[in-house]
Formats: sequence, C-alpha cells, structure tokens
Amino acid sequence: MNLQLKFEIGKSNIELSYDDSLLLIGSCFSDSIGDKFEQGGFNCESNPFGTLFHPIALTNCLQSALTENKNVSIYQRDDLYFSWDSSSVIYATSEAKLIESVLESRNRLAERIKSSRLICITLGTAWEYKLKSSGMVVGNCHKAPQNLFEKSLTSIEEMRKEWESALTSIKSVNPTVKIVFTLSPVRHIKDGLIENNRSKARLLELIQQLSENHKIIYFPSYEIAVDELRDYRFYEEDLIHPNKIAIDYIWNLSLIHI
Repeated sequence: MNLQLKFEIGKSNIELSYDDSLLLIGSCFSDSIGDKFEQGGFNCESNPFGTLFHPIALTNCLQSALTENKNVSIYQRDDLYFSWDSSSVIYATSEAKLIESVLESRNRLAERIKSSRLICITLGTAWEYKLKSSGMVVGNCHKAPQNLFEKSLTSIEEMRKEWESALTSIKSVNPTVKIVFTLSPVRHIKDGLIENNRSKARLLELIQQLSENHKIIYFPSYEIAVDELRDYRFYEEDLIHPNKIAIDYIWNLSLIHI
C-alpha cells in the first residue's frame, strides 16, 4: 500500500530474537498484533485474562499477578461464575473452579512478565465501570445489571498513579524489559463520538506523563489509523474495527519501529 506518512516513526532501541518472550496485553488490538508476532514465529502471549480496555483494569491484573494475590472477586450469573478483573473468556461452572482458573492465569502472567523481553500495552478507553459495592474498576461487566455500576471518566491523575506503581513493580522483577504503549484505534462509539475523543485524549496524556518518569516507548497505532487510514475501506463492516488491510499496514510500520 503506497501511502505517504504525515509523521516520522523513528526506530526504537528494541532488538528481538526468536528466543525472546513477548507479552501483549490490553484491548482487542493487542490480540491482532499478537497474532502477527505468532505468525512470525515469536514466543508470544496475548491477553491471558482476555481483552481489557481500561488502564486500571489492566493494572489490577498485573499487580494481582506480581503480588501473588489469592483473592478473586466473583460474580455469578445463572449457572456460571466470572471474575470481575477478567473478561468473559474466563468463567467456570463453580466458584472453586473459577478461583483455580484465575490463580493459574495469574501465575502464568507473572512468569511471562518476569521473562519477557518486550511487553506491549494497548489502552482502549478511560471510561470506567466501578462496582458500587466495592469501588472496584471492573475488567468486564459480564452482562450484570447496570445499577450495580457507576460509570465515569477516570482522571489522568488516578490512572497515572496506578500505572506508576505497576511500572515500578514490573521493572523490579524484570529490569531490562522494554515496554511499549499504544492506543487502540478502535473507537468506543457506544460511549458517543465526543465522549470517545475525550477518553482517547486522556489516555494519550496519561502515556505522555508516564514517559516523563519511565523509559517507555510510544507506538502511534491510533494516529496511523486515524490520520493515514481514514477511508472506511480500511475498516470492518461495523466501521469501528480496523480490517486486515489496516492491521497489516500498522504491523509493517511497527517492524520499521522495532
């Protein structure tokens, strides 16, 4: 695809080999790029707790894994059990089985954090759903009644505080890891177009503030999709998710970056 980039993407200081371990975590865009790494023969794991869109939902999972937290916040719907800090891909038919599954996933995530050469984090939205009963920002609402939650736009300061702590924890167990942040190009139009833009703006500022105190790298997936791939031929039928052409294009640019 012959498109003229409107901004330069500099080469990073990341050097990867096929022996390196990789972790991608965050929105569904992490799964798309994770698939590309796997197709390329890399040792890669994507979203062990399913897709998580909110920055604090992500830090909850990371910190629970690294601190060996044994507590699991559970929601039962009909005959199924879900975890509030996971997506709906993690469920069980009993509370005991769910706890076992979540703790196994936390152990696997902790080992991946400790061993990874590269961790890619894709943030999706700053709109949070907080349980009224506990004040917890959930990773997924699991089709629970809406009156169980408070929806609000999380402040940059609150998100920054959680991520400052999470990045410190990651670096304490893996000092040489390279950390790349990116912003999901998927628009959360259910929140409203203006509301989506306010959310993305906060996430961009969050990443900028984190970069001032930590050696993290920003890859402009969002800008590539919005500014270079504006035509709807680069999107799926829902006109929200980037299609294969767009994902391939962004992937090829990421190879230049790495």
